[in-house]
This record gives sequence, structure tokens and C-alpha cells, in this order.
Amino acid sequence: MNLSSKANYKDDYENSNKRSDSCGQTLKCGEVGQALLFNGATIGTTVPAATITLDTSKFCNPCIMLEFSSNIIGTLFQGTLNFQLFRSCNNQLPIPVGPQYYFSRPIPAFLADMFSFFVCDCNSCSNECCTYSIVVSVGGSAPVIGNVGIFAARLAAIVVDKPNHDDDCHPCNKLCCKDNRTILKCGTSGGVSITPGTLAGTASTVSTLSLNTSCLCEPCVKLEFASTIAYSSPTTADSTVVNFQVFKLCNNQLNPIPVGPQLVFSVPYTTVIVPPAAPGFSGTSTFSFFVCDCEICNHECCTYSVVATTATADAAVTISNARLSAIAADHNCRCC
Repeated sequence: MNLSSKANYKDDYENSNKRSDSCGQTLKCGEVGQALLFNGATIGTTVPAATITLDTSKFCNPCIMLEFSSNIIGTLFQGTLNFQLFRSCNNQLPIPVGPQYYFSRPIPAFLADMFSFFVCDCNSCSNECCTYSIVVSVGGSAPVIGNVGIFAARLAAIVVDKPNHDDDCHPCNKLCCKDNRTILKCGTSGGVSITPGTLAGTASTVSTLSLNTSCLCEPCVKLEFASTIAYSSPTTADSTVVNFQVFKLCNNQLNPIPVGPQLVFSVPYTTVIVPPAAPGFSGTSTFSFFVCDCEICNHECCTYSVVATTATADAAVTISNARLSAIAADHNCRCC
């Protein structure tokens, strides 16, 4: 083979690869980072915590799920931290993606806690090289008291091509999905407020998504849920318990059926008052989990919902930024 034919072969091979990869998927993990905020840091002070750079040039209709995880360690820390994801593509100025998530502690304390959430970005353009960054800022109404560090901070991203007509549950576009055995879908964002005295058994749907698995032959779905939960009470003895459950309704079913176990959130409370703290408490945290559903028939269109049911309600609770996402893949790659 001469040099000319080798060059032509290389070009054909690369072009063929671009076509075959145009409906693929990729997983990338960013480097581990950290951010430090010290006593007296004023409101609006910002520090970067984690970054990741993605190249979507091989995707024709990219949809990205970005997951953030960190370990927050504080020394007599009191204050509020805001976490925001930003995207910067092709030398553009950074723009926010998704909502802000909050971490707060109302009383100075030694603490170590995990803090994680995910954000979906299905509005990015193809053929772009984008850097995503998590920026931490001081929020609330007062400067930071004590010192706090966001350690082991990392962003991970799953990028897939969004199938055509998925939202409308049309039959699978075989030309697009032929080589695509992974689907990523992000649902609607919602929330609910629970006030003291809310009746036990009160249920509210906080997030939903519809998923078309007609492209897959033996689908298995991983459903991930993330939310921000703020709570407050005028006394230290009050608490509120909320149960979270995923349900699905497929095709012509009449009633939704539960998926996975029930997960429980309980407002922390104490009967001990530490001077000079006044009675009562408040706080903010994230609440996230995932469940798997591998009992799906082929060619189904299902709607998944996360339902929050009140068990007890003494403290006020607000669930916000609630979002459900799904990653669906072939369970048996040789069935088609």
C-alpha cells in the first residue's frame, strides 16, 4: 500500500469512526480538587472547587449528566455555602447550568459530612469543547464563622446522544440508535413545602420523567434522584419525617407500581440547648439516592415519578431542586 492509499484509508477510517461514534456514549472523571474558606469570609466570596473538560465533537445531539461529590469538613463552622455549576465553551464567558445547591449550619460546630448532587445539561451544542466548573460561594446573611474545607471534590460526566423522538415515545429511530445502547434522560424539576401539622400520609409528586426504551432489547434503568432540603423549627424538640418512593406507570397500566425501596429523610433535632444558642434550629442539606429497574418489557414507554409522603410533621420542611434522571442500557448485549 503506497502513502497515498494509506492516507486515503486513514481518512476513510476516521470518517467511518466519526459516523459510528456519533451516537455513542462516554464517561469522564475530573481531577480531585478542594476549596477552603476561612473565618470572616464575606458574603459573595467565591472559590473554585472542581472542574472537568468535555469534547462533544463526536456527538450529534449530546445530553450530559454531571455528578458532583465532596467531603465538607468544618472547624467551629457556621454559615451558608452555595454550590453552582458553570459551563464555558469555546472561550465564552461562563454561564450557570442548573440550580444552586446549599449547605448551611446555624450553630458553630465541628463537622464532617458528604455533599453531592447532579445536574443535567442537554442544551449544549455539538462540536464544542466545554469546561464545567463547580464554584462555591458564601451565602446567607452573615460572613463565615470558623473554617471550612470542601475536600475530595470531583466532577464526573456521562455523555450520550439523545435519541430522536424520545420525548414523544415514537418508535425507535434505528438509524440513530443502531449503535447506541445507552440512553440518558433528565426529568422535570420540582419541589414541595411541608408545614407543621401537615397530615400524615400527605403525598406530593416532586419530579417525573418519561422514558422510551424501544431502542433497547433487554433494558435496565438506573434512576438517580437529587434534591435540596431546608428545615426549621422554633424548638429543639420538633422533627419531620418524609418518605421518598419511586413509582412507574408504563403503557396502558391503570395504577403506578413502586420501584426499589422506600427512602427516609428525618429532620435532625435535639433536646439539648447549648448556650448561647437560642432554642430552635434550621439547616439545609442535599438528599439523593438511586434505584434500579431491570424489570421492563421491550418497547415500553414508562413514566417514573418520585413521590414524597409525610409521615410526621412538626418542623417546617421545603424540598426544592428535586430532579430525577435515568440511565438506560441493554441488559443483554447479544439479544438483538
